[in-house]
Amino acid sequence: MMNPPSSPVKIHWKVERYDEDPEPDPAVADDCALRIQGRIEVGGEAAGQFLVWYLSANDLESPRAFVELWDLESETCEVYEEIMNPERTKFREPLTTMLNDAPGVLVVDFIAFRPAFRRKGLGREVMNEIVRCCANQWIGAVLLDARPLQRRPGGYDVFDEEVRDLPWNDGDEGLARLMHHFRGWGMQRLPRTRFMVCVPDMITGERAEAWPPAPIAEDWREDDDDLPF
Repeated sequence: MMNPPSSPVKIHWKVERYDEDPEPDPAVADDCALRIQGRIEVGGEAAGQFLVWYLSANDLESPRAFVELWDLESETCEVYEEIMNPERTKFREPLTTMLNDAPGVLVVDFIAFRPAFRRKGLGREVMNEIVRCCANQWIGAVLLDARPLQRRPGGYDVFDEEVRDLPWNDGDEGLARLMHHFRGWGMQRLPRTRFMVCVPDMITGERAEAWPPAPIAEDWREDDDDLPF
């Protein structure tokens, strides 16, 4: 049984904007791509980190959305390729159905904790806060990459202390174990992918008053020379 967290969780947000929509306010832009990073503190101590992508467009499955949003970064391009059906004509179900009423998706790339802060129920608490602060009215689905951290490309180099003592068990076994855990959060597997998926309200029905969760720290649109493509 997991012990409840005994100290308050605090998140330090960093938000970067990657889309080219001319509208300066991402809350009303037709297209919006945000890279959202978070440093997690528990009781004043550095506890972990996470990475989230916010992607919203009138039609996320359209070729224009692929060129202007999904293909901006290799990370999001890989997500797009995996969540499409084999014919590359639409998203795998139930993702397409989830996006009928709200065309945006929140992709949680990872939530990583340092060894002392694992198995305390903090992952669910941080996931709730990610959805509460990042999923506005345009988000119809939340995707979570369920791969074990140590099985990601460059795992130990990227996360270092966060994964250094994790067991190097079978990759398929680790994925199945984590997916079983995330089902307890109300998520389901997106068939034949490494992702879990659900509607935002399955995680939490609460929404923060302010969106995005922090001022835009970097906006690629401000300097054409720095566009990431």
